[in-house]
Amino acid sequence: MSTETVRIDPVTTRSGGRRRSRTESLSQALRFPAIVWVLHFLLTQIPASLAYRYGEIRSVHRVNGVWQPTEGQESGAYQIVRPELDGWQHWIVEPFRSWDGTWYSMIAEQSYSTTYSALSAFFPLYPWLMDLGNQLTGLPFETVGYIISHLAFLGALIVAYKLVRLDFNKRVARMTLVALAVFPTAFFFSAIYTESLFLFLSVTCLWAARKNDWLLAGIMGFFAAMTRSAGIMLLAPLAVLFIQQHGWDLRRWFPKVLLGLLLPAGLAVFGWFLITQGLDFLNWKNQQWQWNRFSATPWRTFECTFQGCENVTVRGFGGTYETNVPPVSFAWIGDLWDHLSWSYFTSSEFRYTVGQSQWLDVIVTLVAFGLILVGLKKLPLYYSAWTIPPMIVPLLAPSSVFPLMSMPRFVLPLLPLFVMAVLLIPKRKVGYVLAGISATLLVLLTTQFALWYWVA
Repeated sequence: MSTETVRIDPVTTRSGGRRRSRTESLSQALRFPAIVWVLHFLLTQIPASLAYRYGEIRSVHRVNGVWQPTEGQESGAYQIVRPELDGWQHWIVEPFRSWDGTWYSMIAEQSYSTTYSALSAFFPLYPWLMDLGNQLTGLPFETVGYIISHLAFLGALIVAYKLVRLDFNKRVARMTLVALAVFPTAFFFSAIYTESLFLFLSVTCLWAARKNDWLLAGIMGFFAAMTRSAGIMLLAPLAVLFIQQHGWDLRRWFPKVLLGLLLPAGLAVFGWFLITQGLDFLNWKNQQWQWNRFSATPWRTFECTFQGCENVTVRGFGGTYETNVPPVSFAWIGDLWDHLSWSYFTSSEFRYTVGQSQWLDVIVTLVAFGLILVGLKKLPLYYSAWTIPPMIVPLLAPSSVFPLMSMPRFVLPLLPLFVMAVLLIPKRKVGYVLAGISATLLVLLTTQFALWYWVA
């Protein structure tokens, strides 16, 4: 365990932590997260808006090795292109509604249905809030989602700071927020995606459990399970904390342990709602085939990632078929070196190639598992329980499009990974350099996302 760690007491947080929380004023606890939130906003909004104003939305894709023209926005849900937004929203909000933003907007607008069965792969709390905000304010669904994402991220930073301060010192807590905000794919916190809301609900759930407030933990876990399928996996760190606080004497467990049922209740509510719409209870799981997902062992997933796989059976409309899984490629680095120019660097062909290469998927996944392994020794046990299930489960259902599809996005709500990264930075100057590199990648990938190039 790190020397910068505060150990967990058997029943509740230690009195030293309570004394520290009293002396650390509310303004101090809010000021730094707010500063980090502003930094994140500037690093994402400015490049996204500029790219959307002056850049070119993806105009090509490659089919069987042949370049073909395409309209990037047609790669959204069911090739539906959302209508343009008016005024300031066109330049501010539209750059952040790409890809899954189309799905969530469709759900908010028309709910779930048998006509668009794939919609049920996306959990309901976020689009329901978008719909509620639209009814209350009259703002477009996407604009409401944009506001929800930004407010949720601010709340997540505030609570994450409080949570990390329970287990580590102020330096670690502050640098963890910075690492989170400038991570290369952190623009998803600004997008019309569930990352911000899920992060807020997750850290609040575990902060409450860490403070022995199991009613609040259960409520936040319920809403987390209605936001992402990974919400149910919060049961693992909650179980660790519960046992650490209450021991193995079952008589001390009741009635608090029953609050853990609120997490599966979140899934049950979603399943019940799907039934009312003429769909199956587990349709959120059954529709994953539409993203070419298939069952595999983790080592098979990595084999497909690094070497490619042939004749993988996946389900399609009308039956099953066999397809080949492409391996990761770094050939784009050599291509850039051979055609080193601004025009090539900004060309749709090059940017599309980079997006399809899987380089980010591989690097982020390997680094994340490395941090998990080190964290088994240096982090509180519930931190490891928090990160391991959400990292393992995607390896059991890879996609034939990209075996590690979305992993650079899935790591974002896993706060312990960022804590561990901060603990491994030997010197403050090294941290500044790494933060600068990460922020640069964040700016570049934000422009990719804004112009409908695949990122994660």
